[in-house]
Amino acid sequence: MSVLAGLIVALTLTGAVQSTPSASPQARQGSAQDAVTQVDDVEVTARRLDEQVRSFVNEVATPPYGRNLARWDRKICVGTANIGPRYSQIMIDRVSATAQSLGLEVGEPDCRPDVMIVASADADAVARRMVDENPTGFRPAQSSTDRGSAALRHFQQSDAPVRWWHVSLPVSTDTGDIAVRLTGEEAPVLAVRTASRLRANVRDDLAKVLIIIDANQMGQVSFGALCDYVAMVALAQIDPEADTREFPSILNAFDASSGVTAFTDWDRDYLKGLYTAVRDRATPGQQVRDIVREVVDTSSARQRAAEAPPANN
Repeated sequence: MSVLAGLIVALTLTGAVQSTPSASPQARQGSAQDAVTQVDDVEVTARRLDEQVRSFVNEVATPPYGRNLARWDRKICVGTANIGPRYSQIMIDRVSATAQSLGLEVGEPDCRPDVMIVASADADAVARRMVDENPTGFRPAQSSTDRGSAALRHFQQSDAPVRWWHVSLPVSTDTGDIAVRLTGEEAPVLAVRTASRLRANVRDDLAKVLIIIDANQMGQVSFGALCDYVAMVALAQIDPEADTREFPSILNAFDASSGVTAFTDWDRDYLKGLYTAVRDRATPGQQVRDIVREVVDTSSARQRAAEAPPANN
């Protein structure tokens, strides 16, 4: 069985603004001089939107070392296990709808899942068993396809209510052929076009995502919020240890104090930026700049539309 076939088997099994209030103006009674009003200094502290977006991207984005962020190429197929039929279909539809909003096609009901969502009351045992049964399915190469052995151990031992593992593949921008040597496979031979400081010969595609839901840790999170949370980590390489408390994101769904119960504009803008940005940038930094620019443009356009006066009929 080839490594790619093993991979499929393994994963289908299973401005804040702070101001100091000014003093109330009062006229001096009985004075021959004009009244004097003194207004305290007002301090406004606000982070530029591009700085906020860049901070978010740097916090949540977690591609394999030295690689660009990966995304799905053209099509996605979502599957579930150990979830009742009614709720399973709702989750599949919710994730698929988000994928379609990004321009992806969705597979037919009998398609082989690229995104596998598994619920279990013993998430650790499920994660360990799946990795033990086919380790190369989770790490098909020594580098460039995943976050490494330490991250894989953390995946198996995580105490998070939802855990996930992404596998991505560098592929030829021109042909889509795999551009990294997989374990047990021959090294690929690729035609190299003219080198550029802005564009590379390869891009990074998501290949498989496994998401495990700990059924014992759902707490007060609504099923709708869970679906959107799953969609976010299914469609983007999100760092499981990211601290997103300062951002209005569905990634805070399990923090009751956040008040986030569904996808936010922030989440949608980030995913749109990821799926609109140039995919074969020469460096990760260039790709991040593309994503930040796309997010800022989208957010600014929405703000202008909201502030525009209503059209006269």
